[in-house]
Amino acid sequence: MTEAAVSLGTTALVLLFWSYVVYPALVAGLARRAPPRSAVPNAPPAVDVLVSAFNEEASIGPRVANLLAQDYSGRLGVLVGCDGCRDWTAVRARESGSERVHVAEFAERRGKAAVLNELVRRSRSEILVFTDANSAFDPDAISRVVAPFADPQVGAVCGRLILEPSTGDRPTPETEFWDRETRLKEAEGRLGVCLGANGAIYAARRPLVHPLPEATVLDDFLIPARIAGDGHRVVFAGEAVARERAASDVKAEVSRRFRIGVGAGRILLREPWLLFVRRRPLVTLVYLSRKVARWLAPVLACAAVAVGLFSPALRPYAIAAAAVLGLLAASAAFPPRLPGWPGRLYYFGVINLALAAGVVAGLAGYRRPAWPRTAR
Repeated sequence: MTEAAVSLGTTALVLLFWSYVVYPALVAGLARRAPPRSAVPNAPPAVDVLVSAFNEEASIGPRVANLLAQDYSGRLGVLVGCDGCRDWTAVRARESGSERVHVAEFAERRGKAAVLNELVRRSRSEILVFTDANSAFDPDAISRVVAPFADPQVGAVCGRLILEPSTGDRPTPETEFWDRETRLKEAEGRLGVCLGANGAIYAARRPLVHPLPEATVLDDFLIPARIAGDGHRVVFAGEAVARERAASDVKAEVSRRFRIGVGAGRILLREPWLLFVRRRPLVTLVYLSRKVARWLAPVLACAAVAVGLFSPALRPYAIAAAAVLGLLAASAAFPPRLPGWPGRLYYFGVINLALAAGVVAGLAGYRRPAWPRTAR
């Protein structure tokens, strides 16, 4: 048991070090050596913006107005899918009176993946822009996120999400972590393998978007990843900006991380092609380094603690570690106010514990097609 616990713990540490230290330096170096690419701008393509909404009556009206006000010279439509809404979301979405807005109402809640599949099926535009009901685009965001498609090899584009400080009583350090992740997306984008899009703003060529599997949670990963796997470039458009409020507190972020973990577990089970190195070596490298390592490291660390409880030599340390994990889990409901690095370390520990729980649940077959909104 001692050897097994040490092996699990060492593997977890190696994965964390690789993903957070070595890999960012590696991909930044590769990006610096990547040749610049250019394309001749062409006529602005027709664009449909897809929004899956559940009980968003407070935000959908301003969201639709924000999209209709975009500075875009091509044809622009807005498709809103009301996923079993029990409020006035559909009415608020139609209040603009614009013929460019189309609202699809679904009587029963089916989940975001099912709604997006239907909206993609209804669209006839060349480019699809995916976004959330609680996001807001800068005035030129659509023009900026569509511009890279002038290169025919580009199949998908990830925009920049800026998390604005929450007005909650217990703000999280998420904005600091997100800024670091954005720099990593920029480097991956220069290599054409920006697999980690964000649901607030990303775009894809409609013919390249395949139907999402039932109960998919991470559509903003799976759609770009599939496009990259088919041999197309997935790039980053840093000037295409969407804005959202960061999670209002640690408890809300824990719920979101658990949901991400469930989606990650489902992808690990259902998308084995991402591990086929010979198919797309760079895609596999990014997937293993950016996603798999981060998804599995906290799971292996927790497993090391559990196995260590059965080792006489490691039992005292394992008991102490288990107590720390228990405190982290219990504290999510009433998070302490810790400034500086202690607060960042606490936050990193809590969200990774929630992620580990979600990954295990996803690997075990837990399925939930519809999820509650993250409090903002």
